[in-house]
Amino acid sequence: MEPTAGIGGASGAIPIGISSIGVGSSPGSLSINAAQPHSGSSSSNTSPVTLVSRAEQRKAKAVSDAIDKALRLDRERLQKERGAKLLILGPSETGKTTVLKQLKLMYGRKGLDVERQTYRRVVHLNTMKAMQALSYGLQRANIPLEHAENIAHLETVMRLEGTLKRYSVTSIGLANPAISRKITDAKAETDMFLEMVPAIKALWADNGIQQTFRTVTNLNLQDTAKYFLESVDRVADLNYIPTDDDILQARVRTLAVSEHVFNIDGVTYRIFDVGGQRSLRKYWAPYFDDVNAIIFMVALSAYDQPCEEDERLNRLEECMALFNSIANHKLFEVTSFLLFLNKIDIFQRKLEAGSLVMRYFPDYRGPNDYPSTTMYFQYRFLQQCKDTAKQVYTHFTHATDTNQMRVIVIAVNTIVQRLNLQNSGLM
Repeated sequence: MEPTAGIGGASGAIPIGISSIGVGSSPGSLSINAAQPHSGSSSSNTSPVTLVSRAEQRKAKAVSDAIDKALRLDRERLQKERGAKLLILGPSETGKTTVLKQLKLMYGRKGLDVERQTYRRVVHLNTMKAMQALSYGLQRANIPLEHAENIAHLETVMRLEGTLKRYSVTSIGLANPAISRKITDAKAETDMFLEMVPAIKALWADNGIQQTFRTVTNLNLQDTAKYFLESVDRVADLNYIPTDDDILQARVRTLAVSEHVFNIDGVTYRIFDVGGQRSLRKYWAPYFDDVNAIIFMVALSAYDQPCEEDERLNRLEECMALFNSIANHKLFEVTSFLLFLNKIDIFQRKLEAGSLVMRYFPDYRGPNDYPSTTMYFQYRFLQQCKDTAKQVYTHFTHATDTNQMRVIVIAVNTIVQRLNLQNSGLM
């Protein structure tokens, strides 16, 4: 609205009241100017003055604020309906699939029920492979068995190698013709596990195996080995049905790209999980387009372990190199990263058992405690980003802990939605 003409003589108009009324994102202004009246007759060409009271100003502002809020909510609703695409990347055995299991448990329509029976064979295979790895570790470290009668059990377990290699424990994802698959007989696996139960129980109770578990670090041993080895009687029951915790703890190797859709707080997420082995990383690229954010998984507990594909290379060093290549990829110049430094429970147990970080990372000179070492590794990963302004949100995670993951997922959802609104120019 144009300002009302001023009233008065040569001194000009004297403003009495001014109010601003915002409409949408382009606020207009209403200015009312008036002057002290003359004692004589007024000029014939002056305009009438309408004064805006404070009550009317407040009412106008309330209307404006309501319009602004309605427009903002409408934009946010459209952004939510558009959804978000996330990639979960990282080397193998960093917990990518476990995060997806947690999302299924919290936001899936049927939780983990669809795959519950399938995980029965996974649990059995995990338990056998855990004892097999410990048996090899005991022999390589020349640790004697406590009880001589367990030598026969050890030999029985050692003979499992050729048999277990024939069995495939892989997730079912999008078909990838470059990856061959093995189809196994679940009943045969269960029968084999039941035959092995006496040997597994006897060896796990032997101090030689316990010493191997506590002191030998370069084992190809899954992180959840203890969980299943302490539950042999329960998982060997003929009526055994895996619990949610069993499924979260079970190790499944991802050999294909799998897409999962979740609705989290009204937002539809399309989340892609990919195999982390080196040989599978060449299949990641087709899924890099239109990514809203990347969750990059790191297993902090792997700081004292060699790579499965190359034992000369430290797992965490290899993970840093991979993060470097992804974080600085030209397709992700404006993509934000959610860095999950995972398996903090196992990491802390290793520190408390006396495993020195500086032995594997000589440039570290701080105390071997949890706060100092976690800050060191966080800094090392953030160092990999050449663009110092790049947004990297760090979370220290324990992916098998549902309560902790629930809090983190809520935080991640808030971050992703804020990033979406910023990238769309809505914030």
